Amino acid sequence: MNFRFSIVFLVAFALGFAQDLKVMSFNIRLNVDSDKENSWTNRKQDVTDLLTYYHPDYFGVQEALPDQMKDIKNGLNNYDYIGVGRDDGKEKGEFSAIFYDTNRLQVMHSGTFWLSETPEKPSKGWDAALNRICTYAVFKDKKSKKEFMALNLHFDHVGNVARVKSSELILKKIKEINPKNLPVTVSGDFNLTEDSEPIKIMSKNLEDTFYHSETKHYGPKGTFTGFNVNEVPQERIDYIFVKGFRIKSHRHINDRRGNLLYPSDHFPVLAELQFMR
Repeated sequence: MNFRFSIVFLVAFALGFAQDLKVMSFNIRLNVDSDKENSWTNRKQDVTDLLTYYHPDYFGVQEALPDQMKDIKNGLNNYDYIGVGRDDGKEKGEFSAIFYDTNRLQVMHSGTFWLSETPEKPSKGWDAALNRICTYAVFKDKKSKKEFMALNLHFDHVGNVARVKSSELILKKIKEINPKNLPVTVSGDFNLTEDSEPIKIMSKNLEDTFYHSETKHYGPKGTFTGFNVNEVPQERIDYIFVKGFRIKSHRHINDRRGNLLYPSDHFPVLAELQFMR
């Protein structure tokens, strides 16, 4: 009797553990020579080392140019990505791509839409300064056999109307693309602090993992550093929102490179989630 109970307990524990999901949002800073000691050439190994160490089941990147996309893919084992360049829907311009562990996740369907009045094609929305996109996928977890929807985005840094409209569009698209009401994660650089209207819109409809974690947030509150290692950042502009998950932990990763510089001008955001059903 005790032996059988132990086996059932171990199986239940193993199944529960298998449902844990590590999600990351990471603005990697685009490749520009003017960054000098913080240029991509000097950082790319540190970025892939960080990603290898924390090994998220999926991570959304922002500001990734085509050469950076290749460097990340080549620097990691068993990861692939979905996403397109924001300027032509192919390879031109920054990606807001989703990298995923192919041993853990299977893509059921995916796509990209533009944060604009014409989301189906490359376009600049409302009062935005630049084209902005959201990449999404419905994943199947190979361990638990459960499905969920992931979205990754980068909001405009100028257009106030565009950012409000983008929040509304994200919520609308979640309903359109997710008719089965699967659990949802939304990762990204929103270029906004939590007191802004677009973030309030998101927070009213989804859970901000920073506040809803079952354990206390770990790390600095801010996420944008501008590569400044002498000040602790206070502004949180990178987020992971969820629906239909337990939020087990939340962290801003402030690890430094071997030469004591940051791997990016943003801290990665890492949330550990668990399927609720």
